[in-house]
Amino acid sequence: MMGILGRICKRTISNNRAQILLPAVLLAPIFILVIYLLFETSKVSMYKIRNQFALDNAAYSQMSSLSVYLNALAYTNGNMPYRVMKSYNADYLSPKGAAGTKGKYTVFDVFYQAGAFPALGPDHADNAGYNPNPAPTSDDWDYAYYQDKRKNWNKEQPSDSPDEEGRYVLTSKKIADENFFPSTSIGVPSLQQYITIYLLLGQIYQSQTFSYQDTTRDARMFREAYYLNSPSCRNQRDCARQSAAIMANYVKVQSKPFEIDKVRAYFSEDIGTTMTSAYPVDLDMSTDVKKKLFQFSYLDSSSLDKLKKLRNGIKLEQGYQLPLNNFDINLTVKYKPKVRTQVGLQCPRSGNNCVWPNPLPKYSIRMQPS
Repeated sequence: MMGILGRICKRTISNNRAQILLPAVLLAPIFILVIYLLFETSKVSMYKIRNQFALDNAAYSQMSSLSVYLNALAYTNGNMPYRVMKSYNADYLSPKGAAGTKGKYTVFDVFYQAGAFPALGPDHADNAGYNPNPAPTSDDWDYAYYQDKRKNWNKEQPSDSPDEEGRYVLTSKKIADENFFPSTSIGVPSLQQYITIYLLLGQIYQSQTFSYQDTTRDARMFREAYYLNSPSCRNQRDCARQSAAIMANYVKVQSKPFEIDKVRAYFSEDIGTTMTSAYPVDLDMSTDVKKKLFQFSYLDSSSLDKLKKLRNGIKLEQGYQLPLNNFDINLTVKYKPKVRTQVGLQCPRSGNNCVWPNPLPKYSIRMQPS
């Protein structure tokens, strides 16, 4: 009896195994297909993410070259010469007729009040008309020339406007008239240092411009950054051609140096107790030092238009290649995948011009999803 029950149980178990095996065999292709689909989907997602990262990184890298350049121009136009000339603020002149007496004017004032360089404006000024310690967090440092000096320079598109007889005055005649500013001991040495400073600023400007132009030619930095991060680029030359063309147009800004040639400086007599008027000394920079004297740099009108558009950001779109899948479907041709981003550049000015006039080195990059 027990043997018969055992055979029945074994037969029942064998039948259950067959019932489980048959559906498993039928469902196996579906499971394999799902696994393949998950694999292919993850591969497509991975390519999408990597190409999106490549576009974002390339846009930021290329825009950073423009940001660095514009901030460097602003710093060279205002903060750098001002801080160098500020070192003259401790050298007080003596009033004529009172040799050895400390007066109210310094060598800094002799150049500043003549319009030789811009300083901080009245919003940050102390009683002398300038402030040696502006708040770094301020969004407006108000760099400007003394009072009504250099009116035609304080414009986005400056123009020549000589002071006297076709020459630009670098030292104040009024201060030299009233104070002891001899040419031999103070005047000529300080004038030489001023000219050396601005010649050096001109060289710095040229170096900055060369470096900027080299990194922005044909959006070189953009192409290279995209090529290094994208899995779908075969070579750097043809990589990201669509978005690189847009980027190259906007980051290519043109700056111009403003230079002067004929200058005049006023000095007083070498005898400190005399009351004689100050006398002028004229120099032609292209003849005397073989180079015009750099003053500042500014942007042309087309570049200012580009900066206005960059304030709101520009949209970049880039197609990319997807790998062939195991179902012999070319997803690139069928769906034409693309990645998009939006990149902008802005500074605390309504026209987005912080280069000249009133320079402020506070350009920053802004990225937004698109």
